[in-house]
Amino acid sequence: MSSSSALGSRNFLIYLVGSTISLHGLWIYRVALGWFAWQLTASEFWVGVVAFTQFAPAVFFGPLFGVLADRVDRRKASIVINASSSANMLVLATLAALGQVNIGVLTAFSLVQGALDGAHTPVRMTLVPNLVARQQLESAIASTSISFNVSRFVGPAIAGIVIATLGVSAAFALNGLSYLAIVTAVVFVELRPRTRRGTKPSAVWSELLDGVRYVRDHKMIRGLLIMIAVGSVFGRGAMEMLPAFADAVFSRGSSGLAILTSAVGVGAVATGVVLARTTLWLNIVVIRMSVVLAGLLIAALGANDAFWVAVSIVTMLGVILSLGGVGSQILMQSLVDEDVRGRVSSLWGMIAFGGVAFGGLAVGIAASAFGLQLTVIVTGLLCSAAALIPRYGTAQDIGE
Repeated sequence: MSSSSALGSRNFLIYLVGSTISLHGLWIYRVALGWFAWQLTASEFWVGVVAFTQFAPAVFFGPLFGVLADRVDRRKASIVINASSSANMLVLATLAALGQVNIGVLTAFSLVQGALDGAHTPVRMTLVPNLVARQQLESAIASTSISFNVSRFVGPAIAGIVIATLGVSAAFALNGLSYLAIVTAVVFVELRPRTRRGTKPSAVWSELLDGVRYVRDHKMIRGLLIMIAVGSVFGRGAMEMLPAFADAVFSRGSSGLAILTSAVGVGAVATGVVLARTTLWLNIVVIRMSVVLAGLLIAALGANDAFWVAVSIVTMLGVILSLGGVGSQILMQSLVDEDVRGRVSSLWGMIAFGGVAFGGLAVGIAASAFGLQLTVIVTGLLCSAAALIPRYGTAQDIGE
């Protein structure tokens, strides 16, 4: 196996197995959460609110989480956060089984889980570079992408079966148990020594601002984050409406939602396999064009009334959105300095997940007022138009 392949690292393989099991639970949870919100309310607005609560903490506290990731023991932080997530999900599962969950309770638990996920994002993104040699980093990121998107394919399929046969409470319980796999993996891996600063860490607020200034002054990273912001708000935000599409537009229920979500995963896996083989062609222009194309596909989804055509569209969206998301991570992690990796990773998470939160909420509100399909068409066109406005992504920028 090539020395540049992360799969040759025992540490990385242990982590990858634990992470993959946990990610299956995550996608089971996301499908169950969106479906339960729709089942409780039959409201696009509340589906958007629940989507917002999943990702909003990454917006408001993401930079702070990034500072902490640069300061704390990342192994201990990962264990504590994932153990807390397990407890949160098991309590939610118990309440759901007892019939004690209304939309307010569901939103509260989603918000707590969103905060835990937001705290874990910079820890997770900085753990991987500490597991492998620098020449294996691109392979490691691509491999974790494949893992994430395989779970995006398999997890919703499992969710559809579990929800139909055992109910949403069982889906929440499976997610709670799945966090124990990543806890176990992190306990057993050995982390490579981190580069330590020679000076005493400054105040948290000062370090936070240092991370923002670093991104501001690094033209490539800044351009990548702008493109990810556009794709997350307008592209992935619209995808949060899949529960409403599955039921209100296609009349397919939870099984239809599972098929649509799995189709996104199939497309994303294909992108992950390509990125795992080579990234020599990857640059900011590719990321920008992926956002433009994603917007056009979102608009096509909104204009379509046929279920299996929608499956084809969201499969292509899986390819394109994964290219933008994973491609930007690969480029960013290869460019960023180790000293600020946690803070820059948290800014990526804040923008990527926060964009989904605000986008999902905005689309949900607009869909309640103007109709789901019209709103999604307009959102897709705005995505493509916004991606073409910034100057970032030109050949001149790449050379700088």
